[in-house]
Amino acid sequence: MRLRFCFSILSLSIGLALTSAPAYCTTITTYSSLSSWTAATSPGYQTVTFDGTATPGSITNYYSATGLTEDGVEFIGYSYTGASDLQSVDTSAFTWYNWGTGDALIQTLDRLNAGSPLPYVDIVLPANITALGLNLFTTSPQALNYTITVAGNQYTVPTFTQPTLAFWGITSDTPISSIQLTLAGTTYNGSSNELMDNFSFGTSDLTAAPEAGTYLLIGTGLIGFVVLRKRLMSKKGL
Repeated sequence: MRLRFCFSILSLSIGLALTSAPAYCTTITTYSSLSSWTAATSPGYQTVTFDGTATPGSITNYYSATGLTEDGVEFIGYSYTGASDLQSVDTSAFTWYNWGTGDALIQTLDRLNAGSPLPYVDIVLPANITALGLNLFTTSPQALNYTITVAGNQYTVPTFTQPTLAFWGITSDTPISSIQLTLAGTTYNGSSNELMDNFSFGTSDLTAAPEAGTYLLIGTGLIGFVVLRKRLMSKKGL
């Protein structure tokens, strides 16, 4: 009876140790400055500048189903009908687009009527990306807010009037597969445009590891259980 009672107490203790461990969930941290984001990102991240994606002095269409792919990242624009609708613009050729960034991606927010779905840009990432950041700006009017969706979470990101670029970045403790960007507060026939440039991506140095202390305690408990069991079994055999 005493032996069985000891085993029961130990089993219960181990069960409580396992069930009391916190549930794992994604933690996303946002940044509004490039320097802060860089400090939280591992060295060696890549940046897509989109230079060379637009015809000099003009606009180039990327209307295929896969949009534009640069350095393994897919940028796909969708109109209100769901058709692919993305362009790259030489911003230096147009005063109203010129934030001093060179070539940049542009997505129009025009749609059939006020009830039509909002156009948006879908960015599909390579595997194991846990950090990303980019510059954002808008036209017609300037300084609109972006609505950005990451892992089911929505973020409102303000932009600024010309020539100040907004920066927005995130780090995550789990890989991010894609993000979606659209503009808040636009009218269906307002000729509003979302523009983005300098898309950086890589890995976060904040990736959360299971707490070593938690697993050490569990491991120590299991070892203690084995040792105590051997001692009790030895006494029983006497």
